[in-house]
Amino acid sequence: MTRVAFNISMSLDGFITAGNQTREEPLGRNGEFLHEWFFSSGAEGDAYVQRLTSNIGAVICGRKCYDDSIPYWDENGPTGALRLPLFVVTHRPLLASHSTGIYHAVRTIPDAVKQATSAARDKDVSLMGGADIFRQALAGGLVDEIELHIVPVLFGAGTRLFDTLPEQIKLEPTSMLETPLARHIAYRVVK
Repeated sequence: MTRVAFNISMSLDGFITAGNQTREEPLGRNGEFLHEWFFSSGAEGDAYVQRLTSNIGAVICGRKCYDDSIPYWDENGPTGALRLPLFVVTHRPLLASHSTGIYHAVRTIPDAVKQATSAARDKDVSLMGGADIFRQALAGGLVDEIELHIVPVLFGAGTRLFDTLPEQIKLEPTSMLETPLARHIAYRVVK
């Protein structure tokens, strides 16, 4: 059965971007540190990344995440050679160069989840952000699992992940792994 799993790196003080965001540094000053674990965590970290990504069939993100990531993604999208479909929640057109069949603009989060679930073909859907898309999906009961990658840094400012939630959400821990550059904690959303 397809699960919708929200996956995100955050600082120990709860920020998914650092402060002082600019066009050149969309994750804020030194914000890229949040993702170093994904690329350089050694053998144990590499095995974790492989497990994390092996059952993903489609990806969802918000417009800000898309706009911030354009310099880093090519026509293959965020999953590179895997070429998994990416559903961008937006009311504006995507770049013309992103008409390769990988990128899909959808207007609402429920539509994105529906289309991504269909495209995933029994694999999981990864909801990769940002914070607003996550909060809306969570409020709509569309998130099955939350996977946090807590990085040992205190930003003190930036974009908070859990800034506003519509109600109390119960979670059940399902796994935890310590790697050199992050602690990875997964929770099932109790519905």
